[in-house]
Amino acid sequence: MIKRKNVSTIISMLLILSFLIAGCSSSSSGGSSDDNKISVLLSAGEVGQFNAWQARTEEFTKETGIEVEYIIVPYENLLEDITTAGISGSGAYDVVAYLDTMGPSIQQFLEPLNEYAEEDDFEFNRWPEAVLNLSTYDDKVYSLPVRSHVQMLFYRKDIFEELNIDSPETWEELVSAGQKVQDNTDLSGIVPYYGAGNNGQNLYMWTSYLWSNGGEIFDENMKPVFNNKNGVEATERYISLLDTIAPAGSKTFGEQDARTNFQNGKSAMWIGWWWAYSGFNSDGSELADNVGFAQVPKWDGKESVSNVSSFPMAMTKGSQNKDAAWEYLKWLAEPEMEKDIVMDTLTNESPAEQHSIVVTQKANLKDEKLNELSDNFYNVGLKNFQSAKTFPTIPEWPQVADILSTAMNEMATGKEVKPTLDQAAQRIEELMKEQGYYE
Repeated sequence: MIKRKNVSTIISMLLILSFLIAGCSSSSSGGSSDDNKISVLLSAGEVGQFNAWQARTEEFTKETGIEVEYIIVPYENLLEDITTAGISGSGAYDVVAYLDTMGPSIQQFLEPLNEYAEEDDFEFNRWPEAVLNLSTYDDKVYSLPVRSHVQMLFYRKDIFEELNIDSPETWEELVSAGQKVQDNTDLSGIVPYYGAGNNGQNLYMWTSYLWSNGGEIFDENMKPVFNNKNGVEATERYISLLDTIAPAGSKTFGEQDARTNFQNGKSAMWIGWWWAYSGFNSDGSELADNVGFAQVPKWDGKESVSNVSSFPMAMTKGSQNKDAAWEYLKWLAEPEMEKDIVMDTLTNESPAEQHSIVVTQKANLKDEKLNELSDNFYNVGLKNFQSAKTFPTIPEWPQVADILSTAMNEMATGKEVKPTLDQAAQRIEELMKEQGYYE
């Protein structure tokens, strides 16, 4: 039987700090008791999808009479702002965007959406199961995964065609393809990223090796099991890329470093988030129209398992305009709007700052026109979404990820795999015990 404390020690400290901040400040903008106005919190940055939503908001207001105020904050402040508003009960925001890993710690400040959906016959199963899981806690859906990403394999079409290489379907074929590239060009075969930190980005490719080999991070009792036979075998194979087809710099690369390495023409393959594809094909890119894509490889005789991440939109529990907030969420989730934003991107009918290739709904991923314009990109993306799994949705995950991320980098820089995984498992088990998961 699994038991845990209601709130982890670190989350409790964060909430106390946020409460103190809330008590010492007041919001000059934000939530309103006006039934026809809502406040939406978004993360700052070059996010074309967010910009496209804002550009189309006038249409929403004309249709519903609901005005929308967007509040943009740096990503680094997002969790603190949501937490502060939640504790104070100020209703500063009606709708918020957040990274999926923040979800377990802010769940208490979000409004479950199931009753709203039932009343309007709104179907959650329009999204792939993996991304919907990242919005679900205790069997209730707390957010809509309207911005979601999946990992895919990207490769240089020109190099593969010149050397008569097929896109690899297994990890063994990936190494063979990479070795052929290195034997005939000055490129590295693939550029992974083993650098620690960066929100555990070096764990995503590792888990594709792990899960495809039948391994898991935790068992049903939340005991670490990534250091068992399957986990050790998967990790050794992942780390061994450094001995065969990966550049030495991969030992310290973060996700962005590896992506830049691929985009600058230094490596023939890269596994990463699908949103990068638009950058590979942007004006001035050396790789424009020259990047192929495929499912993440698998173990021979087993299934491919990708990974997903989401930046969903949620209604806050403190919102004073929940009906209006729900109308806005439904509007964001309209299949036609999602499709139109991407269609305008693929046909260059929207400004560059509004470009987005993000499609999250199954019907749109199968859309014939979108796939015709994208060389079947979304059908391949759907296969990756359907085969994907997710990191555990627990408040302690950031701490668990830090331990695993550090261990991954230590193994990449020379430490033995089995002892390092054993040590990481011991530390994680101690953490989980402290948080009340075991009797």
